[in-house]
Amino acid sequence: MHYLNVCGVATFVIALAAAAPNAVAQENSLKYTCQDVGNFALEPLGDREGHAISVGQFSCRAVSGPMSGALLTGSIIWEWDKTNAVLVSGSGVVRKPGATAVYQDQEGKLALTMADGKVTGFIATGRVSYRVGAGEAAALAGKSFAFTAKSTGPGQYEIEDKAE
Repeated sequence: MHYLNVCGVATFVIALAAAAPNAVAQENSLKYTCQDVGNFALEPLGDREGHAISVGQFSCRAVSGPMSGALLTGSIIWEWDKTNAVLVSGSGVVRKPGATAVYQDQEGKLALTMADGKVTGFIATGRVSYRVGAGEAAALAGKSFAFTAKSTGPGQYEIEDKAE
């Protein structure tokens, strides 16, 4: 179950998706580059092979959209069944001078990608909703976004949020 260390991703991926933009009406899509913070080790649950949880923290930078330049910090918990995971919990805060937003993950799925029996990365999808938006991010409060995430290297990934 060392595959998470290779991808470093689960933290991810998802929670980050939450880092959506403040001016929702201006732009329907945002992109983030992210990385895991610290170790993202699997914790086997012992009831069956491949059943585990992972708990992680991550940090992202908004690279496009109205919140461009903002920093996202978050945490996430995944439940694993071998190479697939379901989101248990995730949340985060997106900050930029004059704008702050808080999001909560609503749902998510993650699948490791494999080649020749080795983990090469991951792909994740899900939904987040913004619970708080202040300053330039006030328009995010109460909004939902669909996200997709994919790995770009060990412990690194990209997230794209699209307004629903």
